[in-house]
Parts: sequence; structure tokens; C-alpha cells
Amino acid sequence: MSRSLLAAALGVPLLATSLPAEAADRLFVSGRDALVAYDLATGHELARFATPGISADMVALESGHILLNHRDGNAVLVVDARTLTEVARLPSSTLGGTRPVHAYLSPMLNGRRFFVALNDGDEARTAPFTPAADSSALFVDATPGSPTFLRPVGEIRLGTGHHKLNFAPDRARAAVSNIGDCEAVLQVLDFADPANIRIVATLSAEGIGLDGRDGRRPCHPRGGEAGVRPAPHGAATDHVTGRGYHNINNVGAFVSLDMRAETPTFRLLPATRGWGGAAIAVHPTAGLLYGPQYAPREADSRAPGAACQVGQLALIDARADRIAAELPILKDGPDCTRSLAGTGEIGARTGYATLAGDTLFLPLSSLGAATTRSHAVAVVDVSTPNEPRQLPSIRVGAHNGHRDNALSGDGRFLVVPSNVDNVVHVIDTTTRQVVRHFPVVAQPNRVAVFGASGASKASGPMPAAR
Repeated sequence: MSRSLLAAALGVPLLATSLPAEAADRLFVSGRDALVAYDLATGHELARFATPGISADMVALESGHILLNHRDGNAVLVVDARTLTEVARLPSSTLGGTRPVHAYLSPMLNGRRFFVALNDGDEARTAPFTPAADSSALFVDATPGSPTFLRPVGEIRLGTGHHKLNFAPDRARAAVSNIGDCEAVLQVLDFADPANIRIVATLSAEGIGLDGRDGRRPCHPRGGEAGVRPAPHGAATDHVTGRGYHNINNVGAFVSLDMRAETPTFRLLPATRGWGGAAIAVHPTAGLLYGPQYAPREADSRAPGAACQVGQLALIDARADRIAAELPILKDGPDCTRSLAGTGEIGARTGYATLAGDTLFLPLSSLGAATTRSHAVAVVDVSTPNEPRQLPSIRVGAHNGHRDNALSGDGRFLVVPSNVDNVVHVIDTTTRQVVRHFPVVAQPNRVAVFGASGASKASGPMPAAR
């Protein structure tokens, strides 16, 4: 076996070059079978780590460590971004949890911070209305200098996955969503003692009106003819009020919650005209949140929209605790009138969201068949925070399915992967222009940045980006 193949098989990085520890920004791209590091300025490959199959979320710590949920390996890969060496591969669960997908970084509370890996399990293996045995939240110490730094310190079972999470700003509380669970649509965790994490509140489907009474359809984890699948997906916490919000996709509404109260409370906001979603972005000072939804959209059977429409942006006023506006998002920008029918772009939709200064970037994903494509990043001006205004979209590579993005630590660049073209585009967030693009690992899925600008913005702390 050649030296390079042996190194790959052992998970040892294949170094293309040697760089000083305080080098320029490095881009980490997770794709099919590998996590690969690149020089962000040149696109030059620096190191490669074997991750057979598919991986999911990635978090960059200010310490220079990259933590990647290796979904198909049921592990968390830890890499030192300064030395480009593998530090550890941690089992993602000790409770039978499998398929770690989303990852979050808690706020610093009482001098401690945690990386949280959410194990989705396999919904098909859990019978409806029975507890999941393979869904859990693993807490890893992310506090530099701690005696347990980068080691698991606690875990708790969750409702039936897929999961997303947001944190309270000043108390060791987090709200987790369970996409396939009627008994526990949302669960509030108290992790003040990470070795003894507790569920302190639960929102059932009955609490959002899916109780089957008065002619209303009941909840069913699988949806379809049997009932409504709530499918919560997307969460964030407002800076100003401390209130948390979760998008209840199939209801077309958002749940507002107070996690800081001794007994947490939930409130279902009135439904929007849309449905779906994957993220909520947070304005740092205005008490406003921006929730992308998949619809209304062109040709959608449930919530039809205008020609060229690929979703909408729900504006959440956290001070008033209400939906303040709904802004249509058009594929090419505010003046787009062309029909997407008959093209692969008919599946384009809003997805994740990242706020950089006065600009909200929405890398468009795709919905439906594997032949659907998205080629754009929708752009929204929020310089007047309560009056979001769509701008012309930015053209990027072809993509299918959920599309990730990463904001450099200084907020200057947004990196967007394209898994059909196997490239990344680097966007200057001030000029809103692509400044470079280069080929990367096959099927790029998740991205993170670390280097001179610091760590790329992670999900979870204030704001919770994804």
C-alpha cells in the first residue's frame, strides 16, 4: 500500500504543504468520504481526513479545534486546525444514539461551554408513538483549560429525531425539537449539571392544536392520511428578549418559548401563509428574527406563490411576540417574473440563513427530486431591520438538497458549497459579490473556517444561525 493510501486508511491527514500555526484562514469542507482542509485565499488543499460515507454539521472553536459530526461513523471527529492533525474520534453516544447530524455550541455559562451533538437515530426503526432508543444529545466539554476539554461529559435521550436546538442566553437550558414525535414536539433540557441532564418541560402535539378534537386533524409521526406530522425544523434565540423560537414546519407557524422561567412556557403564534423551513436568523440588537419558509412558492399545491417565488421570509417581532411581516423571496431577486416550471429550478427553495452586518444571505437549497437544482444565494437588505428588502441574488454553483454556508470569523466572507458542481464560492459580504471559487472534495456538504479571522460563526450561541 502506498504511503498516501495508508495514511488515508488510518485517518491520518495527507499534508499537501506545511504552514505556520498562525496561517491565513483555512477552510474545512466535509464531503463524501473525507474532511478536507484548504487555504481559503488560494483553494490549495492542505490536509485530508478519512470519514467514510457522509458527515454532517461542523463547529469551529476559538481554540482552533474543528468538531465534525461523522454521521455514518457514529462519531465526532476532532481536528486541530492549526497543526492540521487529528486529535480524537469520539463515539457520538453511549446510550445507543446513532447518526449524529446537527451540532451546536452553547453560550459561555459559569465559565463553561459545551459542544452538543444531536443523534437522529433512524425513525423507520421506531414504531409510531413509542419512545426512540437511538435519539440522544451528547454534551462535550468545549472549555479550553478544563480538565475534561474535548471529552464527553453528559448525554440524554430525546424524542424521535431529526433534531434541532437553541439555548437560553443566561441559564443552562436548551430546547430541542423532535421531528417525528407527537408526545414530545419540543423538550426543554436543563444541563446545569451535564452529568445529570434533565427534561424540565415538554410540548406535545396537543399543545399546538393537533389533538383530533372539534374536527381538527390529529397528530401522527408519519403524517399522510393518518394525521399531521408537526415536523419542527429550525430554531433560534432572540438577543434582546431572551425568548426562543422554533419553526413548526407542517403547521406553518412558530412556537415562542421562555426557557429561563423555572417552569418553561410555550406559545403557538398564529400560522403564516407559508410552511416549511430549516433555520431562523437573529438580528443582534433589534429584537427581530428572520425565519425562511419553503412556501408560498411557484406551483406549490399547498401554498401556491407567484412565478419565480421560492419561499418567503417570516419576520418575527420578539418584543411583541408576533409575526410582523411575510416577505416573498424570488429566485433571481425582487424583479424576477420568469416561471421556473419545466426547469430543475422549480425545486429551488429557501433554507439556511446567515446574517452578516446589514445583509441576510439565504443560500438556496432544493426541494423534491434529485434532479432539482439551485444556483443562487438570495440576498435581503436588513439595514432597516423591521423592513427587510430583497436584493438581486448572487449566482453560485449547482446544488441539490440542503445547502450549508459558513461565515468567516471577522464576518468578511461567506463560503457556500455546491454539491453538484463540487465547488465552493467565496462571497464578499460587503460588496455581495463572488470573489473566488475553487474545486473541493466530492459532494461538499458542510463548511467551516478557522484562521487569522478567528472561528467561523457557529450554531447555537447568540445568535443561533442554523
